[in-house]
Amino acid sequence: MKKQKQKSGIARLLVIAGKRKGLLFLSGLLAIVHAVLTLVPYALVYYILKELLTIGISAGEISKWLVWAFLAISGSFILMYASGMASHIAAFNILYELRCKIADKLGKMPMGYVGKRSSGSLKKILADDVERIETFIAHGIPDSVKAITLPTLVLIFLFTIDWRLSLITFAPLVIVIVLVFSAFATPKAKATMKKYHSSLEDMNAGIVEFVRAMPVMKIFGQSARAFKKYSSTVDDYNTFVEKWTKISASVWGMLISFLNNALLPLLVVGLLFYFNNDLTLPVFFLFLILGVGFVRPVFALMSLGPQISIINHGVKRIDEILFEVEEQEYGKEEESDDFSVEFKNVDFSYVEGTEVLKDISFKVPQGSITALVGPSGSGKSTAGQLIARFYDVKNGSISLGGININDFKAEQLMENIGFVFQDNMMFFQSFYDNIRMGSNKSLEEVKAAAKIARCHDFIMKLPNGYDTKFGDKGIHLSGGEQQRIQLARVVLKDPKVLVLDEATAFSDPENEHLIMQAFSEIIQDKTVVVIAHRLSTIAEVDQIVVLDNGKADAIGTHEELIKTSKLYMKMWNAHKRAKEFEIINNG
Repeated sequence: MKKQKQKSGIARLLVIAGKRKGLLFLSGLLAIVHAVLTLVPYALVYYILKELLTIGISAGEISKWLVWAFLAISGSFILMYASGMASHIAAFNILYELRCKIADKLGKMPMGYVGKRSSGSLKKILADDVERIETFIAHGIPDSVKAITLPTLVLIFLFTIDWRLSLITFAPLVIVIVLVFSAFATPKAKATMKKYHSSLEDMNAGIVEFVRAMPVMKIFGQSARAFKKYSSTVDDYNTFVEKWTKISASVWGMLISFLNNALLPLLVVGLLFYFNNDLTLPVFFLFLILGVGFVRPVFALMSLGPQISIINHGVKRIDEILFEVEEQEYGKEEESDDFSVEFKNVDFSYVEGTEVLKDISFKVPQGSITALVGPSGSGKSTAGQLIARFYDVKNGSISLGGININDFKAEQLMENIGFVFQDNMMFFQSFYDNIRMGSNKSLEEVKAAAKIARCHDFIMKLPNGYDTKFGDKGIHLSGGEQQRIQLARVVLKDPKVLVLDEATAFSDPENEHLIMQAFSEIIQDKTVVVIAHRLSTIAEVDQIVVLDNGKADAIGTHEELIKTSKLYMKMWNAHKRAKEFEIINNG
């Protein structure tokens, strides 16, 4: 069950700010003092005009007041700069800490949670939503404080001068607040903003998928329009934004027009009072100047309306990750010299109601090799991933050395299990860093692992050897070479249990030969689970588990299954026919 979220929106943002909250309050306080000092020159001009038109004033007095006005202007600029610096320092630190917090949280989440989220939606949260929070904190908070403080101070000051004109000056502000609230704070507006975020996430996911599929698209001569997921999400986003713009354009038009002409009622009433000798000229000038002057902060406040709405939903998306239930840890340090793996009546499903594995039971004795085979979609890779607890089983249990894997600490479990995936991940770092994967292994240890994995030779041919950055200046590897880098990582880790998931799926014959040589050294004295399609590579293993539609169809050696399992016999014959396949040119 998720934790109860007590705060949302800006209140939640202040909680996220944590120890940087003090800088934000300092920024706001400086912005308030800046707003006060901004009014000083106007007040001084008013008093100078008042004195000039009544009892008169000396040039020395005027000079003294002008000096005070200059000092107030200079101080207001300095304080505005200091406010911006405080908010930017807070924003950049919050940005860094928030991204670290989200990344750390994702690292503690079950693989199922990460797997069901598109990379585009996670990218939007980590990059776009967090970036908008940084922009809002750095600029929005001091601007909003100033936008609220300055009109408030102006109106208080004006009410002390003439309450009648103050009411006329205040009326446009009330109308603006009502219009902004009606446009962005209603349930309909919130639903629209939610749809905006979902549409943007879908488009991000479509773009990421399109970029990944671009080589295939080029091979078949297809344009971006032919990639339906990309084109449809972009079109949907474009349609939504156009519709939203048309709906909100009338509101914004009224707001802008109203604020730009807010001086007209004041001008008409002021002139009426003046010609009736009910208003002095200095007071009239003061209202004309400040009545226009406080409109600019109101414009800034208007732009904050949709921005705050976007921030609220961004914070909500971030909280969906931060408050999600983490992978359960029981915190026990289990000691065992037995590294056998056993499935007992395991049921598993990615989606409720659709079982991928159904009542699976088999045991992999310590130091033996077991192969999982079966048609595509039979659950082979899923079973392998469950060993490392990438997902939690629905029913039944998986044990390591007779101990349920749920009873291990995640770190301890991962120390004892190594994975070689069919998909390889290389980082934009040196080959030394790509192999050691954040461990404190020395260069000599990395080289020794690379030699076993048969990748030392091609690394040494690179411009800077192990210090060469992958992806830099066109430095790339073939699929088989990347597979050998992954093998080097496993060698360096030296786990007790090894899961090989289609490890030679994308390798050419030469790379496959080198990988198989590396395997022969790596698997010594280890408990090995092999997931394979090429049955000839696993014919000599200790045990084969045949999976079909999520169930264990048969278990035995190659010779036993040839005699007892129709499915395995069918797969073996298909494999032999595939090896004998050749293209004959009759021309």
